[in-house]
Amino acid sequence: MHLNTAPPFGGASALQPLRIWIVGKLDVVLPLERYGAQVHALDNLQSLYRELAIVPCDIVLIDVAYAEDSLAVTLEHLRRREDLGIVLLVDEERPQAISHGLWAGADICLSQHTDPDLLAAKLYSLRRRLPGEPAQVQEANLAAAPANGGWALESDGWDLRAPSNQVLALTEAERAFLRLVFSNPTETVARESLIAVLTDQPWNFDPHRIEVLVHRLRNRVKSGTQCTLPIRAIRGAGYRLTL
Repeated sequence: MHLNTAPPFGGASALQPLRIWIVGKLDVVLPLERYGAQVHALDNLQSLYRELAIVPCDIVLIDVAYAEDSLAVTLEHLRRREDLGIVLLVDEERPQAISHGLWAGADICLSQHTDPDLLAAKLYSLRRRLPGEPAQVQEANLAAAPANGGWALESDGWDLRAPSNQVLALTEAERAFLRLVFSNPTETVARESLIAVLTDQPWNFDPHRIEVLVHRLRNRVKSGTQCTLPIRAIRGAGYRLTL
C-alpha cells in the first residue's frame, strides 16, 4: 500500500538530501526513497563500519536482529561521530528493548513493525536536531573547493591526478586507502580504520601489508607522475596527508 501512494507530508523531497545507511529491515528502503532520502542497505555491522570509513551518512538505521555485536559496544562506536543520528528497530515483544536502546545511546528506538510513514516522520524530526550540514552538502562543498595541493581522486576514486596533471590508474586496495586518507585531509587516519576498508577479515590482516601497499604506491606515483605522493606514516598511529 505504501509503495503506491504519495508521501502524506513534505512531499517527495521531505528527506532530501539525507543519506541513510540501513542494516537489515530492507522493506523500509523503498518507502524512505519515496521521501527523497539516499538509502543504502547493508548486511551487517562490519559492512556498516567499512562504509562509514569511506562514505559519510547522516543517519544509521539498525534492526537489532542483525546486530551481531553487543548493542552497547555498537552504539559506543557509532556515538563517536557526533553528527550521526542513530535509530534502532527493536523487537516489540520485548517492552524493555526500547528503553534499553535509548539508555545505550540511540536517538530513536521503534518497533521493527513501525509504519514506514511514521518512521520517515521520525527521521525528518531527528535530522532537524543534528548539527552540521547533511553529508551530501558537505561533499559538494568539498568538491567545489580546490583539490588538495593539486592532488585529486577522479572517476569515483579509481584515478589519481597529480599536480603535474598526470593521471595514475589505481588498484582496488590503493583506491580504498587513498579515498579514506583524502577524505580526512587534516587528520591522521588510524591503521585500524585503514585495515577495515582493505579487508573483510581484519583479525587475519597483517598490518605490515599497509606499509608494503604505501611503499609500492609511492613508487608508482613517482614513476607515473613525476610527483612525490604526500602521504606520511605516523609512527604507532597511522597515515596522513601532508600538503
